[in-house]
Amino acid sequence: MFLSNRILVVTSCTGEKLHKPINQLVFDDFQNKEVLRRREEELLEFKERADEMYTGSQHLALMSGIKEYRQQGGDIDLCIISAGYGLLNEDEQIVPYEVTFNSMDSQSIKRWARELKITQALQTKIAEYDLIFFLLGDKYLQAVEWPLKLDSNQKAIFFAGASSRARILNWDGYHVLTIGEKEAKTFRYGLIGIKGYLFAQLLRNAITTDIDQKWSTIIDHPDQIRSFILDSIASTKQLELFNETSDSEDLLRFYSEMFPVPDELVAINCIEEPRFYLPENDDRVDPKYDFMTDFSEKNRNPLENDVYAHQIFDRPQFDGLLVSKVNIDSATKQKNQMIEEMGLHDFYKLPREYPIMGDCGAFSYIDKDVPPYTTEEIMDYYHTLGLDYGVSIDHLIVGPFQKDENIRNQRYELTLTMAEEFLRMYRERKEIMNYQFHPIGIVQGWDPPSFRRAVEHLIGLGYDYVALGGLAREQSEKIYEILKEIAPIIPSPTFRMHLFGVARDVRTMEAFHKLGVTSFDSSSPLRRAWLGTGHNYHTLNGKHYTAIRIPEAKETSGRVKKMLQNSDEIGFAEYKRLEQEALGALREFSAGTRELDSTLEAILEYDKILGEKREVHEDMYREVLSERPWEQCNCNICREIGIDVIVFRGNNRNRRRGFHNTHVYYSQIQELKKRWNK
Repeated sequence: MFLSNRILVVTSCTGEKLHKPINQLVFDDFQNKEVLRRREEELLEFKERADEMYTGSQHLALMSGIKEYRQQGGDIDLCIISAGYGLLNEDEQIVPYEVTFNSMDSQSIKRWARELKITQALQTKIAEYDLIFFLLGDKYLQAVEWPLKLDSNQKAIFFAGASSRARILNWDGYHVLTIGEKEAKTFRYGLIGIKGYLFAQLLRNAITTDIDQKWSTIIDHPDQIRSFILDSIASTKQLELFNETSDSEDLLRFYSEMFPVPDELVAINCIEEPRFYLPENDDRVDPKYDFMTDFSEKNRNPLENDVYAHQIFDRPQFDGLLVSKVNIDSATKQKNQMIEEMGLHDFYKLPREYPIMGDCGAFSYIDKDVPPYTTEEIMDYYHTLGLDYGVSIDHLIVGPFQKDENIRNQRYELTLTMAEEFLRMYRERKEIMNYQFHPIGIVQGWDPPSFRRAVEHLIGLGYDYVALGGLAREQSEKIYEILKEIAPIIPSPTFRMHLFGVARDVRTMEAFHKLGVTSFDSSSPLRRAWLGTGHNYHTLNGKHYTAIRIPEAKETSGRVKKMLQNSDEIGFAEYKRLEQEALGALREFSAGTRELDSTLEAILEYDKILGEKREVHEDMYREVLSERPWEQCNCNICREIGIDVIVFRGNNRNRRRGFHNTHVYYSQIQELKKRWNK
């Protein structure tokens, strides 16, 4: 039988194997090719095809479906991700071994998978197929560097747990059928084997009709997989069990994006182009900083000399600026005087066409019983500073304040009352005071219904711009559910809604926009430059890298000072020598005059005496140095300072890297805007 659609299924190795001799291969045997060859000869009597060697429940269920499918004339290929051998074709001969990714941490998985060249082999393999199914657990998903590149006519479909969605759904052509404990319980099949069992059901459904037509349907409409599997189960004795135990709507949820938005839920204001606001937090750098000598003029006036990100780039990397009152209140006397004399736009050297939004900064008074400001005070503040948008006063309902029902309700009602007062006073005084700012009513809540009720109330008052507060630290899933509740009540195409402190990946923000969000703010891309490990340097393709930590060797401050205080074994001169060798090695590497391994050795020597996590950093540093992402970036910062952008060291490098990250994020948002405007 000739089939035009080529199908591949990618599964994982299993701990259970057809043979389990006491001298089976172990991890160390795979470290040396000669040792591996010799050890394999010792196990020749146990050699089997890969598809016959594995006897785990997922593999057996999968192979049962594949064999039945092939007997009916179906054509399908299988490959296996092995933690010992790498990517295996089903007919490859292997001997028993005891190695699994399930017992490794994330960094060990990544390191060993690269040694095995799993990603490269898989990328080459999938090029031959139209439809690729992945039946992989979370640890085996980590063994692949996603995304694999797909042609426009290819589809990748994952049978995976709900928690694995975030690893997969950031790219076009990727789809997920979530399978977990609920499915295993409903279909009365073991959790470990359930993916194999359900894929076998899909194959059985395919052979009941024109096989090629079935796959063509799936390629055009991947979500049909769900119904095909349920139809297959319904046609067997499983039907009675299925009907007795579960509501089918809660099973096998299918996702073509992280947060799917059905057409009937798309908000009527989705035509409004979304705007990204950047919070202002005195994020400036010295434009004359000397990276070779780490010199910055000490007597300079940062307020007059130092520059913001939007002064470095050709144009601001945001659509507007967010200024919180708490930041103005805590500013120096000189800064406040300059703002009063110049106005906000001129002080920030921001072109007038970029709006400035003002709020109170509720996190600064979260522990107080009531906000420290009055509505009249806030309105005068917005008016005096010449803001374009002003937000009513709110009181956060997060953490412990959300759990105490009395406090929760009190803050909820107070926020609504302040919004009522804000709009009433605005209307009463607008003509008299000649207000130029536009009022935004903010709401708080603790679940989707409470947020909906609050937004509904503000709409009834007459607000045409509302903001959702208190969600900055919430999971995207919860925000998604809240917005789904609000989207149907949005009253008009010109209605606007702001998300405070929320700027997730662009695919998530696309979903949020469809649900009515027209503006949002966050300093997260900027802050990630110096917070945590592994996500300090962002790239347009969505990949993140760690920055290379080379802290300044100073006797008077920082990490080296602490090390000197706690130990007499190493003197300052040694810290300084290793610091300079690490910096010098990086510069030589950048110039192409030093090898990667030698460069890495110099950096890790400094890491070692600082007590850093050398074994973790080594893999991350090797990755960023070998891939040299700063050379592929065309932003002003990467072009100007080169390799220094990935050095974790002081404000002038770290904040510039943050400026780069903000540029990357805004560029991704701009690309989505182009799609929205088509």
